Amino acid sequence: MAASAENKERRQYTRSPVSSGVIAVLITSSPEVIGAVTDISLGGVKITYHNPTNRKIDFGKLKLDLISDDRLVETIPCINAWDHALESSEFDAAGDLRQCGIQFEPLNPNQLFLLRGFINRCALETTLTNKQPEVPETSQQ
Repeated sequence: MAASAENKERRQYTRSPVSSGVIAVLITSSPEVIGAVTDISLGGVKITYHNPTNRKIDFGKLKLDLISDDRLVETIPCINAWDHALESSEFDAAGDLRQCGIQFEPLNPNQLFLLRGFINRCALETTLTNKQPEVPETSQQ
């Protein structure tokens, strides 16, 4: 019973896979984390990154920069939702690869506009038919 409650879907927005080459720079108080964006929504992103020395990452105060070929969205306020080792037989260095889920904090109108444009540019064509709400609900946290 506890496992099903733990895996309950909490996302408010549909996640869209992104084209290759979308990079995230997670700015922390410790060394920044650079990784590949796997999917994205107006609510957050999933990032795959390499951590060969198993360094301790401070997920306290976070900002996120998203980068693609011709787009950049800077200093998005966010929090870490989860972080775990990526276990896959496809990678030799699976112990060094990690994934994290990053949830965006409430965005101002300018950040929301830039993020929406970034998603429209980088999301794969097949997922753009899923209409996302124009304005995200504000968090009551």
